[in-house]
Amino acid sequence: MPYNILVVDDSSSMRKVIRKSIAMSQIGEINFFEAANGQEALKVLRDEWVDLVFTDINMPVMDGFELVNQLKADENIQHTPIIVVTSDTNAENADEVKTHDIRYIIYKPFRPEVVRELLLNLLGLEENTDGDDTDFEGLDF
Repeated sequence: MPYNILVVDDSSSMRKVIRKSIAMSQIGEINFFEAANGQEALKVLRDEWVDLVFTDINMPVMDGFELVNQLKADENIQHTPIIVVTSDTNAENADEVKTHDIRYIIYKPFRPEVVRELLLNLLGLEENTDGDDTDFEGLDF
């Protein structure tokens, strides 16, 4: 069964980097959905089954914090795991992340191995032990 993953970021190039990092994680078949802001993301979440959300914080129209608030208020989607991907290391925003009960955060720039480790842990998957030592270095995003 494929995983349905929603990637939310106002930068199309960052969405591409996140998708590529997830695909490189080799967690199985993945269906990707994309949104450029929280409002678009909510539409996807209400129309499609989504297993996991990767979202930026700072976006136009609806930011990542408001997306989290809306998601948590909707009983049909409130248990969808959220991973925040941000370049914002501001201490005030770090406190805001805690108040929204966001447990998973990745700071940009990040290495694909970080995404893989988080996905394996979050989805309860075991490390691939078939001898394939995937090399993430030098890959073009």
